[in-house]
Amino acid sequence: MATTTGSAEVGFAGKRIAVIGAGIIGCSTAFHLLKAGARQVTVIEAREPAAATTGAGAGFVSHWSAGMFPLGEEGLQLQQYGLDFYRAIHDLGVEIGYRPNGTLMMALTEAGRERFVRPVLDSPYAPAEMQDLSAKQIGEKTRGLIDATQVHSGAFNPHGIQLDTRLATGVMVDEIVRMGGVFRNGTAVTGIHDAGSHVKIETDKGEFEADGVVVAAGAWNNEVLKGLGWRLPLLRVMATRIVTDGRGLPSTLPTVQCRELRLWLRESFGAVMWGTGRHYQPYYKSGDDWIEPGQPRNVDLMQAMDDDELARLQKIFPPLRGSKVSSWAQGVPCYTPDSGLIVGHVPGTTNVVAVGGDNETGVSHGPGLGRLSAELVLGQKPFVDTTRFRLDRFARDSYASEAEIAAALPAWNGVHEARSVSQLQ
Repeated sequence: MATTTGSAEVGFAGKRIAVIGAGIIGCSTAFHLLKAGARQVTVIEAREPAAATTGAGAGFVSHWSAGMFPLGEEGLQLQQYGLDFYRAIHDLGVEIGYRPNGTLMMALTEAGRERFVRPVLDSPYAPAEMQDLSAKQIGEKTRGLIDATQVHSGAFNPHGIQLDTRLATGVMVDEIVRMGGVFRNGTAVTGIHDAGSHVKIETDKGEFEADGVVVAAGAWNNEVLKGLGWRLPLLRVMATRIVTDGRGLPSTLPTVQCRELRLWLRESFGAVMWGTGRHYQPYYKSGDDWIEPGQPRNVDLMQAMDDDELARLQKIFPPLRGSKVSSWAQGVPCYTPDSGLIVGHVPGTTNVVAVGGDNETGVSHGPGLGRLSAELVLGQKPFVDTTRFRLDRFARDSYASEAEIAAALPAWNGVHEARSVSQLQ
């Protein structure tokens, strides 16, 4: 894989760095640590790499700062870094399901165009190549995936890509091991304590020490951080993706998003992969605060999504007619009150960096967040200004519950969508 950080620095070689979590952000952190010159890097994972939310990811990346997420120039830099990072893997001839097919933000009506497509087209962060497509052009570009008579218009970003999240993470795992990194799979972290000169890490397999720690445990971040007296404002949501049986679709189709339907949809090895935010379930509503490491398996939620949505979607997407569920997966993305990412030192510590708040864009921002986490824990200057992503932009204990976080989520174009309905991955 291409080197994406500076040359090795002697001072890093002796540092013992632990990364907690082996999803795409944690693996990216370990990869960038080793590229920067760290030589004692250990990744601690409760299950196996990509066994949780990353493995359930839909795997599409684009410029979300352009009219979709309020992440500004800094977010755009992370998004571009992710696009370049995955392309570099592909250019090496490594199979990660990479497809440079673009991303289509589609509207069904004139009102939908003004609410959801117009902000994308008019965004100062939109690439110069962004295209304003008519219904007819959408039909032509999607080659039968979309019935043009059922839609209004759309914004097409030709720079959007698709990939397989497990394959991409697997490439990083192999590279981490090749560079000397160590994985402690099947090891659950139960707490961490910053002693000033080092960090004590408690696990179900015993205790050990590190000079620096990056907490990249996704929906389990707060379980890990509780020993430090800091809780991130994260709303944990169960999200479902469905893959149909083979539909004979070409591998050149763009990713489709339609916020009027709260839908994302893409081709996957000839089949259709899709999900709708209408059937996302915040964990606080289940009354169960604990989430087992790995992926949820709520059959009723998956079946309800398929039963409730398919008839309507078949009118717009003909390949869904007669389709059956071939496979499905669920992950637990985490949303923040301001829809912003989180990366930075945990307040009150000198050796612990936390990263998360993916807002269902972890695959897009994972490479860049991993690099930032590595730079911060090593004391390097971040390649992107992290001010807007700092943990302490939220006051300590400012949200007493996840229900309060849900209530604080921003309205989108005047309509409060509770952000658990986000279509992004």
